[in-house]
Order: sequence, then structure tokens, then C-alpha cells
Amino acid sequence: MSDKRSKAFVRRFKGANEHNDKDDFRTPPYLFHWIETRYGKVEFDGACVDGLNNLAEALRLEDPWPNGATIYSNPPFDSESITKWVCKGYEHAKYGGGLHIMIIPDKLTQVFFKNLFPLIDEIVFLGGRVNFESPYAVKGGTSMNGSVILVQRGLEGMPSVDAVLLRDMKKAFGEVK
Repeated sequence: MSDKRSKAFVRRFKGANEHNDKDDFRTPPYLFHWIETRYGKVEFDGACVDGLNNLAEALRLEDPWPNGATIYSNPPFDSESITKWVCKGYEHAKYGGGLHIMIIPDKLTQVFFKNLFPLIDEIVFLGGRVNFESPYAVKGGTSMNGSVILVQRGLEGMPSVDAVLLRDMKKAFGEVK
């Protein structure tokens, strides 16, 4: 498919759901439970709306992040937002002694991500598509892409890589419908 043709396809696909510009797509509970089992208790939920969709104490990008805290974020999925959250998470992990765990769409091959790799310590590919909960959800799911979990501990070097199947996660931690 030519580049021009593929861009037209994406525009047409994105236009199929009138709510693609909304940010209220919530992490399913089974995925959050898996994260806490693997990385420990999450103290703060970034990129959420307090009282609406937070899974732990709400925290925003603009807020000071508490030293040593474990923070989970499900930021807006545009490249600019992802870059801001990765940079803030790196600062938190490197200089604040904390842990930052975030879920993003699998955009690792896009040009903007090249400079972010040194800021990531672990990448977990999620086999299957996450069906984010949302008042804007449509039949067939809300996620157009696969997703990855990025973990930031403030270490140096290339990230480790792992993969987990969502169906196994759902079996282990239950899927709330």
C-alpha cells in the first residue's frame, strides 16, 4: 500500500468513530491487577480524572511526582503526549528513585520514539488488543493498535523485552465486563 493510500486509510478508519479525539479510555481492571502483581502496589494513577477513572490516587503530568513512588499512567495516545509522559517518568525514576509504568500503543517503530528508547528500562508487548473501557467504546473494542507497557526504573542501557498474552492475563485476573 502506498504511503499516500495508507494515510487515506488511517484518516477514513479514524473517522469511523466520532470519539477518537476523547481521552477517557480506562485501563481494564484485569490489566491493572496484573501490573500490581508484577511490579508491586501502584500508589498513583497518572493521566486520569480524579473520581472518574483513577485506579489509585490521581496524579497529573503537571503535578510534582513524589520521590520513591510507583506511578502508573495511561496517557493520551498521541506522539506528543507519549513523549511528555516518558520524559517525566524518566526524571521520576532517575532522580526521584521511583518507578513509572505506562501503557501506550505499539508505536515503537515510529521515528519520534527513537530518542525515547534510552529512557525506557523494560518493554512488555501485550499479545492481543486491549479493550479499554470507555463511555465512548464501540463494538469490537476501542483500541486500533496493539499496546505495550513501558517501565522506567532510571537504569542505564537498552531496555529488556518481554511479551504477555492478554488472554492469559484475563484468565488469571478475571475480565470484568
